[in-house]
Amino acid sequence: MNEKIQALIFTGIGHYLNDSFLILLSILIVYYLIEGVPPVFLAIASAVYGIISGLLSTPIGSIADRRGNYAQLMLFGFVLIGISNILFAISFMVYRLYFIAVGSVLLGSGAAFYHPLGGTILQIKYGGKEAPKALGINGSLGSLGRAISPTLLVLLLTFFGKITGLLVTSIYTFALGTAVYIGLRGLTINAPADKAKAVRSSIRKYAYLLFPLSIMIFVRSMFTFGVMMYMPTYMTDLYRSKIIMGLVLTVSYSMAIFGQPYFGRITSSLGGRKVLIITTVGATASFLLFILSKGFYLQVILFAIYSFFAYSGFPNLLGYVGQVVDRGALTRANGIVWGVGSSVGGAVGVLLGGSLISIIGLGDVMRVFAAIAVASTALLVILPKTRAAL
Repeated sequence: MNEKIQALIFTGIGHYLNDSFLILLSILIVYYLIEGVPPVFLAIASAVYGIISGLLSTPIGSIADRRGNYAQLMLFGFVLIGISNILFAISFMVYRLYFIAVGSVLLGSGAAFYHPLGGTILQIKYGGKEAPKALGINGSLGSLGRAISPTLLVLLLTFFGKITGLLVTSIYTFALGTAVYIGLRGLTINAPADKAKAVRSSIRKYAYLLFPLSIMIFVRSMFTFGVMMYMPTYMTDLYRSKIIMGLVLTVSYSMAIFGQPYFGRITSSLGGRKVLIITTVGATASFLLFILSKGFYLQVILFAIYSFFAYSGFPNLLGYVGQVVDRGALTRANGIVWGVGSSVGGAVGVLLGGSLISIIGLGDVMRVFAAIAVASTALLVILPKTRAAL
């Protein structure tokens, strides 16, 4: 098999698997609240998941840049995710808070691996010009996982029970993660010749882009990840049904299946900065209309439009980075933008939302996220318009 196609297929399966668990905690929160778990504890656990995921992405990227062991690292991440599902299953039997906390740590640790590693494999194999298109196709499979998982998880937990349902997902994770490892381990992705010091030095050349981009993405992710975490609970309250909530989220998140390839393709032609402006403005405007709207069908349409813009960032962001950063610092740069900017920013948004729910209510928390979305749109002005001299 052509190595480009092989890389695209198996990183795509990996993205599908990884993003299936992005909303795991947000779904489980609905059940944990019924079990009497304090909302503040759940907010902290969710924030810990995001912070750990974000902070680990950069050192993982640094290891991969030096050693080139992408497949092994990716498999390790999936193993951690599988173990976390086992711990969440146990949390419904004994020592609830303890196993939720440890499960969140392992879930966040496992989630740190895929995005910088999968993005770099495609950036190396396809090159700066073609990589955004490949990242878009890859990202659509991640969106497919995120779209299917709300309905799938709710059905598993409803018909098989919370414990058995989560154990099934863990077995599924181990099996699919192993398949991804087998598919990627034979690829010739040579580690750069740069040693650790050279890699650290090279990243400083791109501070003019990575610093403002990470700030802007940090604020935008406070909005998008906060909405992702609490939308299942919000919709359950709104529609009085977990099944309807799962179906609405599946329909809405499926829009990014088409959005990822589209924004990946136009990132190649228009450039990362312009597409980032389009997606940020589109997500902000559609979410504002969503929280102000009345009527089930109108809300579903507006949230689907929001999802089309908000959850198509993978090919845009990493395509943008790949157009500027050289190969020797690529995974580390991906880790900074996606890990620190996206994941840690998202964790702060989750913590903020969880802290405010008991004070102002979930409806007003969504309005706070809308205000943060407006702030992230305003921060687009800090992005450099031209590439600095290196």
